[in-house]
Amino acid sequence: MPPPLSVLVPERDGDRLLTGRDSGRLVSGRDGAYIAPAPFDPDMARGRRRLSGLHALSVVAGVLLGAGALFVPKRVENLAGPATPIPFLVAVAGGLALSVGYAVFLSGPLGDDGGGAYRHLSRAWRSRTLGFLLIWPKPAAYTALLALLAQYLAGVVPLSLGGSDDALALAVLGLLFVIHLAGPSVVGWLGVVLSGGFTLFLVALLLPSVTAIAPGNFVPLFPTPPLQEQPVRSLGRATLVVLFGFVGFDAVAGLAGEVREPTRTLPRALLSGVVGAGLLATALAFVALGVIPWTRLVFAGAPFVDAAASALGIDVGVLFLPGVTLGTLAALVALSWAPTRTLAGLGELVPPLAHTNRFGAPDVATAAVFGVAAALVFADAVFVGLFLVVPGLLVLYVAHGLTTAVLPALNPELYAASEFRPSPRLLALAGFSGSGLAALLLWQALTLDPAVVLGYTRVGPAVTGTAADPLVRQPLQSAVPALVGWETVGVVVYVTARDYREEIGVELEPLTRF
Repeated sequence: MPPPLSVLVPERDGDRLLTGRDSGRLVSGRDGAYIAPAPFDPDMARGRRRLSGLHALSVVAGVLLGAGALFVPKRVENLAGPATPIPFLVAVAGGLALSVGYAVFLSGPLGDDGGGAYRHLSRAWRSRTLGFLLIWPKPAAYTALLALLAQYLAGVVPLSLGGSDDALALAVLGLLFVIHLAGPSVVGWLGVVLSGGFTLFLVALLLPSVTAIAPGNFVPLFPTPPLQEQPVRSLGRATLVVLFGFVGFDAVAGLAGEVREPTRTLPRALLSGVVGAGLLATALAFVALGVIPWTRLVFAGAPFVDAAASALGIDVGVLFLPGVTLGTLAALVALSWAPTRTLAGLGELVPPLAHTNRFGAPDVATAAVFGVAAALVFADAVFVGLFLVVPGLLVLYVAHGLTTAVLPALNPELYAASEFRPSPRLLALAGFSGSGLAALLLWQALTLDPAVVLGYTRVGPAVTGTAADPLVRQPLQSAVPALVGWETVGVVVYVTARDYREEIGVELEPLTRF
Protein backbone atom coordinates (compact mmCIF):
# COMPACT_ATOMS: atom_id res chain seq x y z
CA MET A 1 0.00 0.00 0.00
CA PRO A 2 1.33 3.44 -0.85
CA PRO A 3 2.68 6.00 1.59
CA PRO A 4 0.54 8.91 2.73
CA LEU A 5 0.18 11.98 0.53
CA SER A 6 2.93 14.54 0.81
CA VAL A 7 2.56 18.28 1.22
CA LEU A 8 4.52 21.29 -0.01
CA VAL A 9 5.49 23.54 2.89
CA PRO A 10 7.72 26.62 3.28
CA GLU A 11 11.36 25.88 3.95
CA ARG A 12 11.90 26.73 7.58
CA ASP A 13 13.03 24.89 10.68
CA GLY A 14 10.43 23.07 12.70
CA ASP A 15 8.01 22.40 9.85
CA ARG A 16 6.13 19.14 10.21
CA LEU A 17 4.08 17.07 7.84
CA LEU A 18 0.61 18.57 8.11
CA THR A 19 -1.33 15.43 7.30
CA GLY A 20 -0.81 14.07 10.78
CA ARG A 21 1.90 11.59 9.78
CA ASP A 22 5.17 11.66 11.66
CA SER A 23 7.59 10.07 9.21
CA GLY A 24 9.11 11.62 6.13
CA ARG A 25 12.21 13.22 4.70
CA LEU A 26 12.87 16.82 3.69
CA VAL A 27 13.65 17.37 0.01
CA SER A 28 14.58 20.69 -1.56
CA GLY A 29 12.15 22.01 -4.13
CA ARG A 30 11.83 25.01 -6.38
CA ASP A 31 8.89 26.30 -4.35
CA GLY A 32 10.27 25.46 -0.94
CA ALA A 33 10.82 22.30 1.03
CA TYR A 34 9.01 19.15 0.06
CA ILE A 35 8.26 16.61 2.77
CA ALA A 36 8.32 13.24 1.06
CA PRO A 37 6.79 10.41 3.09
CA ALA A 38 8.99 7.55 4.09
CA PRO A 39 8.38 4.20 2.40
CA PHE A 40 5.61 2.17 3.99
CA ASP A 41 7.00 -0.18 6.61
CA PRO A 42 4.61 -3.04 7.49
CA ASP A 43 6.50 -3.89 10.67
CA MET A 44 6.31 -0.31 11.88
CA ALA A 45 2.61 -0.15 10.97
CA ARG A 46 1.90 -3.28 12.99
CA GLY A 47 3.59 -1.68 15.97
CA ARG A 48 1.39 1.43 15.75
CA ARG A 49 -1.85 -0.40 15.02
CA ARG A 50 -3.28 -2.33 17.91
CA LEU A 51 -6.83 -3.04 16.75
CA SER A 52 -8.01 -6.15 14.91
CA GLY A 53 -10.96 -7.50 13.00
CA LEU A 54 -12.74 -8.16 16.29
CA HIS A 55 -12.73 -4.43 17.03
CA ALA A 56 -14.07 -3.66 13.57
CA LEU A 57 -16.85 -6.22 13.99
CA SER A 58 -17.80 -4.64 17.30
CA VAL A 59 -18.32 -1.30 15.55
CA VAL A 60 -20.59 -2.85 12.91
CA ALA A 61 -22.56 -4.73 15.58
CA GLY A 62 -22.85 -1.68 17.83
CA VAL A 63 -24.20 0.48 15.01
CA LEU A 64 -26.51 -2.03 13.32
CA LEU A 65 -27.90 -3.56 16.51
CA GLY A 66 -27.58 -1.03 19.29
CA ALA A 67 -30.54 -0.57 21.59
CA GLY A 68 -32.86 -0.77 18.58
CA ALA A 69 -32.50 -4.56 18.34
CA LEU A 70 -34.65 -4.91 21.44
CA PHE A 71 -37.52 -3.29 19.53
CA VAL A 72 -37.40 -5.53 16.42
CA PRO A 73 -39.70 -5.78 14.44
CA LYS A 74 -41.43 -2.55 15.51
CA ARG A 75 -42.92 -0.48 12.63
CA VAL A 76 -42.57 -3.44 10.24
CA GLU A 77 -45.05 -5.97 11.61
CA ASN A 78 -47.99 -3.68 10.85
CA LEU A 79 -46.91 -3.58 7.18
CA ALA A 80 -46.02 -7.23 6.58
CA GLY A 81 -47.97 -9.09 9.28
CA PRO A 82 -46.83 -12.70 9.84
CA ALA A 83 -44.58 -12.39 6.76
CA THR A 84 -42.39 -9.81 8.55
CA PRO A 85 -39.23 -12.02 8.63
CA ILE A 86 -39.22 -11.99 4.80
CA PRO A 87 -38.51 -8.22 4.49
CA PHE A 88 -35.80 -8.56 7.13
CA LEU A 89 -34.15 -11.33 5.13
CA VAL A 90 -34.42 -9.48 1.81
CA ALA A 91 -33.01 -6.34 3.41
CA VAL A 92 -29.76 -8.21 4.13
CA ALA A 93 -29.11 -8.28 0.38
CA GLY A 94 -29.83 -4.55 0.24
CA GLY A 95 -27.43 -3.92 3.10
CA LEU A 96 -24.75 -5.83 1.21
CA ALA A 97 -25.36 -3.75 -1.92
CA LEU A 98 -24.88 -0.59 0.13
CA SER A 99 -21.67 -1.83 1.73
CA VAL A 100 -19.88 -3.52 -1.20
CA GLY A 101 -18.53 -0.20 -2.50
CA TYR A 102 -17.04 0.65 0.88
CA ALA A 103 -15.44 -2.80 1.01
CA VAL A 104 -13.83 -2.26 -2.40
CA PHE A 105 -12.34 1.10 -1.43
CA LEU A 106 -11.24 -0.15 2.00
CA SER A 107 -9.44 -3.09 0.39
CA GLY A 108 -7.20 -0.78 -1.65
CA PRO A 109 -4.66 1.94 -0.94
CA LEU A 110 -7.36 4.20 0.54
CA GLY A 111 -8.16 1.61 3.19
CA ASP A 112 -5.11 2.67 5.17
CA ASP A 113 -6.59 6.05 6.14
CA GLY A 114 -9.45 6.90 8.50
CA GLY A 115 -10.74 9.63 6.19
CA GLY A 116 -13.25 7.11 4.83
CA ALA A 117 -15.67 8.33 2.17
CA TYR A 118 -13.88 11.68 1.82
CA ARG A 119 -10.78 9.87 0.59
CA HIS A 120 -12.82 7.46 -1.52
CA LEU A 121 -14.75 10.15 -3.38
CA SER A 122 -12.03 12.76 -3.65
CA ARG A 123 -9.50 10.28 -5.04
CA ALA A 124 -11.91 8.46 -7.34
CA TRP A 125 -13.15 11.72 -8.91
CA ARG A 126 -9.88 13.58 -8.31
CA SER A 127 -11.78 16.44 -6.66
CA ARG A 128 -11.26 17.43 -3.06
CA THR A 129 -14.12 19.92 -3.36
CA LEU A 130 -16.60 17.20 -4.32
CA GLY A 131 -15.34 14.86 -1.62
CA PHE A 132 -15.55 17.56 1.05
CA LEU A 133 -19.07 18.74 0.20
CA LEU A 134 -20.46 15.20 0.06
CA ILE A 135 -18.85 14.17 3.34
CA TRP A 136 -19.55 17.44 5.20
CA PRO A 137 -22.97 16.41 6.64
CA LYS A 138 -21.57 13.14 8.00
CA PRO A 139 -19.71 14.41 11.11
CA ALA A 140 -22.64 16.66 11.99
CA ALA A 141 -25.10 13.76 11.62
CA TYR A 142 -23.14 11.41 13.85
CA THR A 143 -22.47 14.13 16.40
CA ALA A 144 -26.22 14.71 16.70
CA LEU A 145 -26.75 10.96 17.14
CA LEU A 146 -24.24 10.92 20.01
CA ALA A 147 -26.14 13.73 21.71
CA LEU A 148 -29.47 11.94 21.14
CA LEU A 149 -28.28 8.61 22.55
CA ALA A 150 -26.68 10.29 25.56
CA GLN A 151 -29.98 12.00 26.32
CA TYR A 152 -31.87 8.75 25.81
CA LEU A 153 -29.55 6.84 28.13
CA ALA A 154 -29.96 9.52 30.79
CA GLY A 155 -33.72 9.17 30.51
CA VAL A 156 -33.92 5.38 30.86
CA VAL A 157 -31.25 4.88 33.53
CA PRO A 158 -32.71 5.47 37.02
CA LEU A 159 -29.97 7.87 38.01
CA SER A 160 -29.56 11.61 37.71
CA LEU A 161 -26.90 14.09 38.66
CA GLY A 162 -28.23 17.15 40.43
CA GLY A 163 -31.77 16.12 39.51
CA SER A 164 -31.19 16.67 35.78
CA ASP A 165 -31.18 14.12 32.98
CA ASP A 166 -29.14 16.58 30.91
CA ALA A 167 -26.43 16.49 33.58
CA LEU A 168 -26.15 12.73 33.24
CA ALA A 169 -26.12 13.01 29.43
CA LEU A 170 -23.30 15.56 29.62
CA ALA A 171 -21.43 13.28 32.02
CA VAL A 172 -21.75 10.36 29.57
CA LEU A 173 -20.42 12.48 26.70
CA GLY A 174 -17.60 13.80 28.91
CA LEU A 175 -16.58 10.30 29.94
CA LEU A 176 -16.60 9.07 26.34
CA PHE A 177 -14.50 12.10 25.36
CA VAL A 178 -11.88 11.23 27.98
CA ILE A 179 -11.89 7.60 26.85
CA HIS A 180 -11.25 8.70 23.27
CA LEU A 181 -8.34 10.85 24.39
CA ALA A 182 -6.84 7.78 26.04
CA GLY A 183 -6.27 6.33 22.58
CA PRO A 184 -7.85 4.08 19.94
CA SER A 185 -6.96 0.90 21.80
CA VAL A 186 -9.01 1.90 24.85
CA VAL A 187 -12.04 2.84 22.73
CA GLY A 188 -11.67 -0.30 20.66
CA TRP A 189 -11.65 -2.70 23.59
CA LEU A 190 -14.50 -0.89 25.29
CA GLY A 191 -16.49 -1.35 22.09
CA VAL A 192 -15.68 -5.07 22.01
CA VAL A 193 -16.91 -5.52 25.58
CA LEU A 194 -20.11 -3.53 25.07
CA SER A 195 -21.07 -4.72 21.58
CA GLY A 196 -20.01 -8.28 22.32
CA GLY A 197 -21.90 -8.27 25.60
CA PHE A 198 -25.04 -6.91 23.95
CA THR A 199 -24.87 -9.43 21.11
CA LEU A 200 -24.49 -12.27 23.62
CA PHE A 201 -27.42 -10.81 25.57
CA LEU A 202 -29.60 -10.99 22.44
CA VAL A 203 -28.51 -14.53 21.62
CA ALA A 204 -29.08 -15.63 25.23
CA LEU A 205 -32.69 -14.43 24.97
CA LEU A 206 -33.16 -15.71 21.43
CA LEU A 207 -32.20 -19.36 21.87
CA PRO A 208 -34.57 -20.35 24.70
CA SER A 209 -37.37 -18.29 23.14
CA VAL A 210 -37.30 -20.49 20.03
CA THR A 211 -38.97 -23.28 22.01
CA ALA A 212 -41.99 -21.03 22.68
CA ILE A 213 -42.71 -20.34 18.99
CA ALA A 214 -46.26 -21.17 17.94
CA PRO A 215 -46.32 -22.14 14.23
CA GLY A 216 -49.95 -21.05 14.04
CA ASN A 217 -48.83 -17.42 14.42
CA PHE A 218 -47.62 -17.56 10.82
CA VAL A 219 -50.87 -18.93 9.40
CA PRO A 220 -52.14 -17.42 7.22
CA LEU A 221 -48.96 -15.74 6.04
CA PHE A 222 -50.93 -12.97 4.28
CA PRO A 223 -53.98 -12.30 6.45
CA THR A 224 -54.91 -8.74 5.39
CA PRO A 225 -56.42 -7.56 2.08
CA PRO A 226 -53.36 -5.43 1.12
CA LEU A 227 -51.06 -8.40 1.68
CA GLN A 228 -53.35 -10.74 -0.23
CA GLU A 229 -53.97 -8.42 -3.17
CA GLN A 230 -50.49 -6.81 -3.48
CA PRO A 231 -48.02 -9.00 -1.56
CA VAL A 232 -44.93 -7.82 -3.46
CA ARG A 233 -45.74 -4.15 -2.99
CA SER A 234 -46.57 -4.60 0.70
CA LEU A 235 -43.41 -6.59 1.41
CA GLY A 236 -41.40 -4.08 -0.63
CA ARG A 237 -42.61 -1.20 1.54
CA ALA A 238 -41.74 -3.21 4.64
CA THR A 239 -38.28 -3.96 3.22
CA LEU A 240 -37.59 -0.25 2.74
CA VAL A 241 -38.42 0.35 6.39
CA VAL A 242 -36.05 -2.45 7.43
CA LEU A 243 -33.29 -0.98 5.23
CA PHE A 244 -33.26 2.15 7.36
CA GLY A 245 -31.76 -0.08 10.04
CA PHE A 246 -28.55 -0.33 7.98
CA VAL A 247 -27.96 3.43 8.04
CA GLY A 248 -24.66 4.00 9.84
CA PHE A 249 -22.80 0.90 8.59
CA ASP A 250 -20.06 3.20 7.23
CA ALA A 251 -18.89 4.04 10.76
CA VAL A 252 -16.48 1.10 10.55
CA ALA A 253 -14.41 3.02 7.97
CA GLY A 254 -13.20 5.18 10.85
CA LEU A 255 -10.98 2.31 12.01
CA ALA A 256 -8.98 2.31 8.77
CA GLY A 257 -6.08 4.14 10.37
CA GLU A 258 -6.10 1.99 13.50
CA VAL A 259 -6.46 -1.71 12.58
CA ARG A 260 -3.75 -4.11 11.53
CA GLU A 261 -3.77 -5.10 7.87
CA PRO A 262 -6.75 -2.81 7.21
CA THR A 263 -7.11 -3.66 3.52
CA ARG A 264 -7.98 -7.25 4.47
CA THR A 265 -9.46 -6.77 7.93
CA LEU A 266 -11.99 -4.01 7.27
CA PRO A 267 -13.71 -5.37 4.13
CA ARG A 268 -14.18 -8.74 5.80
CA ALA A 269 -15.46 -7.21 9.02
CA LEU A 270 -17.81 -4.88 7.15
CA LEU A 271 -19.40 -7.49 4.88
CA SER A 272 -19.60 -10.24 7.49
CA GLY A 273 -20.87 -7.77 10.09
CA VAL A 274 -23.64 -6.50 7.80
CA VAL A 275 -24.73 -10.05 6.98
CA GLY A 276 -24.44 -11.22 10.59
CA ALA A 277 -26.36 -8.30 12.05
CA GLY A 278 -29.02 -8.61 9.33
CA LEU A 279 -29.51 -12.33 9.93
CA LEU A 280 -29.65 -11.82 13.69
CA ALA A 281 -32.31 -9.12 13.27
CA THR A 282 -34.24 -11.54 11.03
CA ALA A 283 -34.07 -14.19 13.73
CA LEU A 284 -35.26 -11.70 16.36
CA ALA A 285 -38.22 -10.76 14.18
CA PHE A 286 -39.07 -14.43 13.57
CA VAL A 287 -39.02 -15.26 17.27
CA ALA A 288 -40.99 -12.16 18.26
CA LEU A 289 -43.77 -13.02 15.79
CA GLY A 290 -43.61 -16.69 16.66
CA VAL A 291 -44.15 -16.05 20.36
CA ILE A 292 -46.66 -13.19 20.15
CA PRO A 293 -49.27 -13.02 17.32
CA TRP A 294 -48.72 -10.02 15.09
CA THR A 295 -52.13 -8.55 15.95
CA ARG A 296 -50.94 -8.22 19.56
CA LEU A 297 -47.30 -7.53 18.77
CA VAL A 298 -48.15 -4.17 17.16
CA PHE A 299 -49.10 -2.92 20.63
CA ALA A 300 -45.89 -4.10 22.32
CA GLY A 301 -43.54 -1.40 23.60
CA ALA A 302 -40.38 -3.40 22.92
CA PRO A 303 -41.53 -6.38 20.79
CA PHE A 304 -38.55 -8.71 21.05
CA VAL A 305 -38.07 -8.09 24.77
CA ASP A 306 -41.76 -8.63 25.37
CA ALA A 307 -41.64 -11.89 23.42
CA ALA A 308 -38.52 -13.11 25.22
CA ALA A 309 -39.98 -12.24 28.62
CA SER A 310 -43.18 -14.08 27.73
CA ALA A 311 -41.25 -17.13 26.56
CA LEU A 312 -39.08 -17.17 29.70
CA GLY A 313 -41.95 -16.39 32.05
CA ILE A 314 -40.31 -13.36 33.65
CA ASP A 315 -41.14 -9.68 33.99
CA VAL A 316 -40.25 -7.49 31.01
CA GLY A 317 -38.54 -4.93 33.25
CA VAL A 318 -35.95 -7.49 34.34
CA LEU A 319 -34.70 -7.73 30.76
CA PHE A 320 -35.44 -4.27 29.38
CA LEU A 321 -33.34 -2.00 31.61
CA PRO A 322 -30.03 -3.92 31.41
CA GLY A 323 -30.58 -4.61 27.73
CA VAL A 324 -31.36 -1.04 26.69
CA THR A 325 -28.51 0.32 28.83
CA LEU A 326 -25.95 -2.08 27.37
CA GLY A 327 -27.23 -1.61 23.83
CA THR A 328 -27.24 2.18 24.02
CA LEU A 329 -23.72 2.28 25.42
CA ALA A 330 -22.55 -0.07 22.65
CA ALA A 331 -24.14 2.19 20.04
CA LEU A 332 -22.59 5.31 21.57
CA VAL A 333 -19.08 3.87 21.43
CA ALA A 334 -19.51 2.41 17.94
CA LEU A 335 -20.99 5.58 16.46
CA SER A 336 -18.31 7.79 18.01
CA TRP A 337 -15.68 6.50 15.57
CA ALA A 338 -17.44 8.07 12.59
CA PRO A 339 -17.45 11.81 13.42
CA THR A 340 -14.07 11.91 15.15
CA ARG A 341 -12.23 10.09 12.36
CA THR A 342 -14.11 11.84 9.57
CA LEU A 343 -13.08 15.23 10.92
CA ALA A 344 -9.53 14.02 11.42
CA GLY A 345 -9.52 12.85 7.80
CA LEU A 346 -10.47 16.36 6.72
CA GLY A 347 -7.21 17.49 8.31
CA GLU A 348 -5.79 17.32 4.80
CA LEU A 349 -7.85 20.46 4.10
CA VAL A 350 -8.00 21.88 7.64
CA PRO A 351 -4.56 21.00 9.08
CA PRO A 352 -5.37 21.52 12.79
CA LEU A 353 -7.94 18.73 12.63
CA ALA A 354 -5.19 16.20 11.87
CA HIS A 355 -3.42 16.81 15.20
CA THR A 356 -3.05 13.76 17.41
CA ASN A 357 -2.00 13.42 21.04
CA ARG A 358 0.69 11.10 22.35
CA PHE A 359 -1.80 8.23 22.56
CA GLY A 360 -2.60 8.48 18.87
CA ALA A 361 -6.03 10.06 19.35
CA PRO A 362 -7.14 12.93 17.05
CA ASP A 363 -7.64 15.26 19.99
CA VAL A 364 -8.70 18.42 18.12
CA ALA A 365 -11.31 16.57 16.04
CA THR A 366 -12.52 14.65 19.10
CA ALA A 367 -12.84 17.84 21.15
CA ALA A 368 -14.87 19.44 18.33
CA VAL A 369 -17.25 16.48 18.11
CA PHE A 370 -17.94 16.09 21.80
CA GLY A 371 -17.96 19.83 22.39
CA VAL A 372 -20.71 20.28 19.81
CA ALA A 373 -22.64 17.25 21.12
CA ALA A 374 -22.50 18.65 24.64
CA ALA A 375 -23.58 22.08 23.42
CA LEU A 376 -26.60 20.55 21.66
CA VAL A 377 -27.62 18.77 24.86
CA PHE A 378 -27.06 21.82 27.04
CA ALA A 379 -29.06 24.09 24.72
CA ASP A 380 -31.85 21.52 24.18
CA ALA A 381 -31.14 21.80 20.46
CA VAL A 382 -30.37 18.17 19.60
CA PHE A 383 -33.29 18.11 17.17
CA VAL A 384 -31.53 20.69 14.95
CA GLY A 385 -28.70 18.26 14.28
CA LEU A 386 -31.14 15.36 13.87
CA PHE A 387 -32.69 17.07 10.84
CA LEU A 388 -29.44 16.26 9.02
CA VAL A 389 -28.94 12.67 10.07
CA VAL A 390 -30.85 10.53 7.60
CA PRO A 391 -30.87 12.76 4.49
CA GLY A 392 -27.24 13.80 4.96
CA LEU A 393 -26.00 10.20 5.19
CA LEU A 394 -28.24 8.96 2.39
CA VAL A 395 -26.97 11.61 -0.04
CA LEU A 396 -23.49 10.30 0.74
CA TYR A 397 -24.60 6.69 0.16
CA VAL A 398 -26.15 7.60 -3.20
CA ALA A 399 -22.94 9.32 -4.34
CA HIS A 400 -20.75 6.51 -3.01
CA GLY A 401 -22.84 3.86 -4.73
CA LEU A 402 -22.70 5.64 -8.08
CA THR A 403 -18.94 6.08 -7.70
CA THR A 404 -18.61 2.37 -6.98
CA ALA A 405 -20.59 1.48 -10.09
CA VAL A 406 -18.37 3.47 -12.43
CA LEU A 407 -15.06 3.03 -10.60
CA PRO A 408 -13.41 0.66 -13.15
CA ALA A 409 -13.95 3.24 -15.91
CA LEU A 410 -13.62 6.35 -13.75
CA ASN A 411 -10.34 5.45 -12.05
CA PRO A 412 -9.00 2.13 -13.37
CA GLU A 413 -5.73 2.46 -11.42
CA LEU A 414 -7.59 2.72 -8.13
CA TYR A 415 -9.87 -0.17 -9.06
CA ALA A 416 -6.91 -2.35 -10.03
CA ALA A 417 -5.15 -1.61 -6.72
CA SER A 418 -8.06 -2.98 -4.62
CA GLU A 419 -7.67 -6.46 -3.16
CA PHE A 420 -11.44 -7.02 -3.08
CA ARG A 421 -12.24 -6.45 -6.72
CA PRO A 422 -15.51 -7.80 -8.12
CA SER A 423 -15.81 -7.81 -11.88
CA PRO A 424 -16.85 -4.48 -13.43
CA ARG A 425 -20.32 -5.84 -14.22
CA LEU A 426 -20.86 -7.18 -10.71
CA LEU A 427 -19.51 -3.96 -9.22
CA ALA A 428 -21.85 -1.94 -11.42
CA LEU A 429 -24.78 -4.09 -10.29
CA ALA A 430 -23.90 -3.62 -6.61
CA GLY A 431 -23.15 0.07 -7.00
CA PHE A 432 -26.29 0.98 -8.93
CA SER A 433 -28.42 -1.24 -6.67
CA GLY A 434 -26.99 0.33 -3.54
CA SER A 435 -27.35 3.87 -4.83
CA GLY A 436 -30.88 3.11 -6.04
CA LEU A 437 -31.92 1.78 -2.65
CA ALA A 438 -30.32 4.76 -0.94
CA ALA A 439 -32.20 7.06 -3.33
CA LEU A 440 -35.49 5.38 -2.40
CA LEU A 441 -34.71 5.86 1.29
CA LEU A 442 -33.72 9.46 0.59
CA TRP A 443 -37.08 10.03 -1.10
CA GLN A 444 -38.76 8.78 2.06
CA ALA A 445 -36.57 11.07 4.16
CA LEU A 446 -37.56 14.07 2.05
CA THR A 447 -41.29 13.32 2.06
CA LEU A 448 -41.86 12.16 5.65
CA ASP A 449 -41.19 14.16 8.80
CA PRO A 450 -37.85 13.50 10.56
CA ALA A 451 -39.53 11.87 13.56
CA VAL A 452 -41.01 9.09 11.41
CA VAL A 453 -37.83 8.59 9.39
CA LEU A 454 -35.56 8.44 12.44
CA GLY A 455 -38.04 6.05 14.01
CA TYR A 456 -37.25 3.54 11.26
CA THR A 457 -33.52 3.51 12.12
CA ARG A 458 -31.79 1.64 14.93
CA VAL A 459 -31.81 4.83 17.02
CA GLY A 460 -35.58 4.99 16.58
CA PRO A 461 -36.37 4.06 20.21
CA ALA A 462 -34.56 7.22 21.36
CA VAL A 463 -36.90 9.40 19.27
CA THR A 464 -39.87 9.35 21.61
CA GLY A 465 -41.72 11.76 23.87
CA THR A 466 -40.21 15.21 24.14
CA ALA A 467 -37.32 14.19 21.88
CA ALA A 468 -39.76 13.55 19.03
CA ASP A 469 -41.93 16.65 19.37
CA PRO A 470 -39.58 19.13 17.63
CA LEU A 471 -39.00 16.60 14.83
CA VAL A 472 -42.63 16.46 13.75
CA ARG A 473 -42.24 18.93 10.92
CA GLN A 474 -42.56 18.83 7.16
CA PRO A 475 -39.23 18.11 5.41
CA LEU A 476 -39.38 21.49 3.64
CA GLN A 477 -39.38 23.07 7.11
CA SER A 478 -36.73 20.81 8.62
CA ALA A 479 -34.54 18.38 6.67
CA VAL A 480 -34.26 20.33 3.42
CA PRO A 481 -33.31 23.74 4.89
CA ALA A 482 -31.00 22.03 7.39
CA LEU A 483 -29.16 20.18 4.62
CA VAL A 484 -28.92 23.25 2.37
CA GLY A 485 -27.87 25.47 5.25
CA TRP A 486 -25.22 23.06 6.48
CA GLU A 487 -23.77 22.66 2.99
CA THR A 488 -23.59 26.46 2.79
CA VAL A 489 -21.61 26.45 6.02
CA GLY A 490 -19.41 23.79 4.44
CA VAL A 491 -18.65 26.03 1.47
CA VAL A 492 -17.59 28.78 3.87
CA VAL A 493 -15.37 26.36 5.81
CA TYR A 494 -13.83 25.02 2.62
CA VAL A 495 -12.98 28.49 1.27
CA THR A 496 -11.68 29.64 4.65
CA ALA A 497 -9.48 26.55 4.95
CA ARG A 498 -8.11 27.15 1.45
CA ASP A 499 -7.22 30.74 2.35
CA TYR A 500 -5.61 29.53 5.59
CA ARG A 501 -3.43 27.03 3.73
CA GLU A 502 -2.38 29.71 1.26
CA GLU A 503 -1.52 32.06 4.12
CA ILE A 504 0.79 29.57 5.82
CA GLY A 505 2.22 28.40 2.51
CA VAL A 506 0.78 24.87 2.33
CA GLU A 507 0.09 23.46 -1.11
CA LEU A 508 -1.73 20.16 -1.39
CA GLU A 509 -0.30 17.54 -3.66
CA PRO A 510 -2.09 17.19 -7.03
CA LEU A 511 -4.55 14.29 -7.10
CA THR A 512 -2.65 12.30 -9.67
CA ARG A 513 -2.27 9.26 -7.44
CA PHE A 514 -4.02 7.68 -4.52
